[in-house]
This record gives sequence, structure tokens and C-alpha cells, in this order.
Amino acid sequence: MAAVLSGRDFIVFSDDWGRHPFSCQHIMQHFLPQNRILWVNTIGMRLPRLTTYDVKRAVEKIVSWTVPASGSEQSLPEGLRVIAPVMIPFSTVSVARAFNRWSVTRSVQAAMREWGMRDPVLLTTQPLASEFVGSLGESAVVYYCVDDFANWPDMNIPEFVQSLEEKLLDQAELVVAVSDHLVRTRPARKGQTRLLTHGVDLEHFRRARTVAVRAAVDGPMTSPVIGFFGLLDNRMDWGLVSSLVERRPEWTFVFIGNAQVPLVELTRFGNFRHVPAVSYEELPGHAAAFDVAILPYVVDVSTAGISPLKLKEYLALDIPVVTTPLPGVMEFREILYMAAGAEEFDAAIMGALQTGRKQHQSDWIEREAWVMKAEILSRWIDSLLLQKRSVA
Repeated sequence: MAAVLSGRDFIVFSDDWGRHPFSCQHIMQHFLPQNRILWVNTIGMRLPRLTTYDVKRAVEKIVSWTVPASGSEQSLPEGLRVIAPVMIPFSTVSVARAFNRWSVTRSVQAAMREWGMRDPVLLTTQPLASEFVGSLGESAVVYYCVDDFANWPDMNIPEFVQSLEEKLLDQAELVVAVSDHLVRTRPARKGQTRLLTHGVDLEHFRRARTVAVRAAVDGPMTSPVIGFFGLLDNRMDWGLVSSLVERRPEWTFVFIGNAQVPLVELTRFGNFRHVPAVSYEELPGHAAAFDVAILPYVVDVSTAGISPLKLKEYLALDIPVVTTPLPGVMEFREILYMAAGAEEFDAAIMGALQTGRKQHQSDWIEREAWVMKAEILSRWIDSLLLQKRSVA
């Protein structure tokens, strides 16, 4: 059990609990069961389009509004409740925003009364939560800034998202950012902005070392296997990936995750495999097939603030990692293979295959466990609450 504060109530606005592994769930689960958490599943931060991905997500959201979000209480950790208030995605429209404020506030207040919650700490990863601050009796507001949402690929309402985030930065008494870029560009107006990089579930990913039978991938695979897992979107350098796949037919490239971009140009190559997103529990088994893991992201404004969660998960696999020179990975540059452009990236993968993981990789990653991140966040929140009590 993490050495965190206890006996506190939290309201958390973030991605859907249990849908996929993400930083807020990883870190907040270490606050259980010694604290109570009311988790509020929210809508996305952009207007939906008529795409397969968006239609599927819309259906999932509608189902979550008609079926209790918590499911069976026995399926959730002790001290956690999950709600999914009805929300209209077209939140730039004033009438829709007013409905969302009413719907969310009503749902959260009802859950708080039922659970007997008082003076909760409001923690959010979503700028959208700025709409509800002040109506929930919160004792403190913490913005856990995990990404630059206004500059996400395909973001179609960047000015609106930025306005919500500016409002939240005015409200938050503690801003916790996952990268140096986000620390510099998200100053808290009422308190501090502090750096807390992503963590990793070390034991979970180290299971890949002992997997007896590697998870099957459709079609034959020849070694070596160059792997990636995570969301496949426009932040990735698909020209670089295509060049690598084409120039190295003797390597197998396995990409695991939901695709928000068409992969037709890649699937025509016999050495490219796409595996749809697998559960977090199954992920180490699939990743056990990797000889080298890669982070082939573009380096531009859309990736300036990201701190790839998967980087530390790759490192915990105890395999070499090749990446483009993202600002968010520079902290680990001594234990990474770094390259820009197809030729350099190809040479870096070859070097990783020949040399193996960098020296001290295991030592570095030992310090990055989620439980340690939770203890740091807990100290900051506890200090904030003590400071507010002393002022009062």
C-alpha cells in the first residue's frame, strides 16, 4: 500500500475508468482504499465526426448513460464509485453547455449526498471540469495536466478547449504537469505548477520476461520483431514508419492499438501486422514478442507536451527503445536510441538489435514506479490542504 494521505474524499474528472490504462487511473488507484474516490467519466475534448472510431465511442457513451457506470460494485476497488452523467458533445453551444453544467452538477451532488461526501478534493485531467468548479463544495482544486489538448491531432475546437483550460488555470490551486513543456506553458495563477512525470507498473510489464508462450499474431512472423503499442493517430510519423517497413522486409513490424488513421498503405506490406487494442492484462504477453520497441512520433507542436506513458512501459520490458527526439523523452536520452529521419532510425534499430538495451536501463526505471508518483502527489495535496487550513 502506498504511503499516501488517508480519510479524504476525492472527485475525479477524467477518462472512463477501466476503458484503457491511463495515467490518472494508474496514480489514483494508489489512493485506495484509504480514501474515497467519486470518479466522473466525461466526454471527449473535441466535436465528434462521422468516423468509425467516433461512432463507436458515441455508442459506448450512450450505453454508459443507460447502464450504471459502476457495473457491479464488487468489480471496483474498495473506496471507488464511478458515475457517467449524461452530456452533450456539442459543448461549444451555450444551451448545450448549460445542460452539461446542470446534468453533471446534479449527478455529482446526488452521488455525494448518497455517499456522505464533504469537502472533497477536486482533481481533474480535463479542462472541461472548469465548468463545474465552485458548485461541488470542493476543498481544493488540482489540475493534473497530462497533455496539450488544444494541439491534439484532429482537434476541431482548439480555441474553445484553450479557453476552458485558461479558466481552469485560474481556478486550480495546484497544477501537476507531466512534462517540462507543460510546466512552462501551464502556470497556476493561484498556486504552483509542479512536474510529475508518468510512472510505470514495473511488475506488470516485467511479466513479459517470463511469458512461456508469446501471444499469437495473425500471420507468420520472422525475427526480429519491431514493436509499438498505443493509440495509432496523426501524432505518429507514418512516412517514417512506411519507409522502415518497406526497406526492411526481413523484419516484422507489430503495431498494437486502436487506429484513428487508415493503415491501408502499411497492411499491403507482408511484414506489417496490426493488432487491435488488447486488454492491459494481456499487453505484456503481446509485448513479449518485441525485440525492439519504437516511438516513431513527429516532432512538432502536437507532440511538444507529451510524455509518452508507453516509454516507461517499454523500458520495463527490459528491451532497447528507439525514439524520435521528442522533448518529453530527453530525460531518458542516456538509455535510449534516438534518431531523426528514416535512415537514422533504421541505423538506430540495427544498433539496438546488435547491442541490446542501454547500460543502467533497469536502474533508471526502478525509480519510476506509479506507487512512488502517488506518494509524491499525496504529499503535495496534503501540503496544499494544510496551507489552506492555516490561512483559514
